[in-house]
Amino acid sequence: MSSDSTGVLPREGVAISGVRAALLRKRTRFGEHAYTAFRWGGAGLFAAVVVALLLSIAGSSSQAITHSGVGFLWSGTWNPAAGEYGAGILVVGTLLTTAVAMVIVVPIGLGTAAFLSELAPGWLAGPLSTLIGLLAAVPSIVVGLWGLIVLTPIFANQVEPFLASMPLLGWLFRGEAYGPSILLASVVLAVMTLPTMVALSRTALAAVPVADREAALALGATRWQAVRKAVIPAARSGIQAAITLAVGRALGESIAVAMVIGNRPALPTSLTAPGATLGSAIVNQFAEASPGLGTSSVIALGAVLLLLTVAVNAGGRALLRSGGGHRVGTAGALR
Repeated sequence: MSSDSTGVLPREGVAISGVRAALLRKRTRFGEHAYTAFRWGGAGLFAAVVVALLLSIAGSSSQAITHSGVGFLWSGTWNPAAGEYGAGILVVGTLLTTAVAMVIVVPIGLGTAAFLSELAPGWLAGPLSTLIGLLAAVPSIVVGLWGLIVLTPIFANQVEPFLASMPLLGWLFRGEAYGPSILLASVVLAVMTLPTMVALSRTALAAVPVADREAALALGATRWQAVRKAVIPAARSGIQAAITLAVGRALGESIAVAMVIGNRPALPTSLTAPGATLGSAIVNQFAEASPGLGTSSVIALGAVLLLLTVAVNAGGRALLRSGGGHRVGTAGALR
C-alpha cells in the first residue's frame, strides 16, 4: 500500500482529518455556547442592576410621596424649613433651562456640523473638530467654575442689561440683572451639549450619499443650497437623534447648573431671574436635608428627573421611528 511523502497512509490521513474536523466542530459549539451564556448573563446582570436601582429609588422616595401625594409632581412650593416639598416648580425650571439651551445649541451646533462636513477645507475642519471634541472632555465642574467666575460678571454688567433694552424681546429679560440666572445656566448647558450636537449631526450629514450632493449641484444649486435643501433634509433622522441626546444631557446636568443658576426655587419672572432645577436642588439640598422626610423628598426629586429623562428619550425614539424612513428627493427639495 502506497503512502504519501509524510509516511501517512491514505486511510489514516482521512481518519486524522475526520478527527480534526470533529474537534473543530466541538470547539466551535463550545465557543458558541460560552458566548451565548456570557451574552445572556451580561443582559441579566444589567437588568438586575436597573431593577435594583428603580426599587431602591422607589423605596427611598416613598415617604415623600406618601406625605405629599401625587401632588408632589406639580406642587409649586419647595420650602424644607416649613416642611413643604413639591417638585413642580423645579420641573418648570428644568424644562425652561433646557429649552433655552436647545434654542441656543441646535442652530449653532447644526450650522457648525454643516460647515465642518460640507464647506470647510480639510486643513480647517480637522483642527476644529478636534477642538470641539476636546470640549466634551472638560469636566462639568470646570465649566461651572468658568461660568461662575468669568461669565457671571459679564452677564450682570453687559449681556443682561443689553438684552433687557432690546425693543421687542426685552420683556423676556426684564428685571434686575443679577448674573446668576436661568439664562446663564442655559448658556453653560449649551456649551456642554454643543460637542454632542456637533459630533452626531456631522456623522449624520457625512452618511448622506454623495449622489445627493452631485444631483443638487447638477440641477444648478450652489454649494450652500445643496447642503440646505438636499443634505440636511436627508440627514433629518440623525439630526433628531443628536437633539434627543443633547436634551437628555441637558436635563441631567446638575453641578455646573447649580453653580450659575442662583438656586431660588420660585417661578421665574424672566430669563434673567435666578431659578432652580431638579439637578441643582438635589446638589444643594441632599447634604442639608433632614433625615426622614427631607432626605426622602430629595431622592424623590431624583425619581422625577429619571422619569423626565426616560420620557424625553422615549419621545425621541418614537419620533425617529415615525420619521426614520422619510427621505426628501433632491429634485423636489430644490423646487
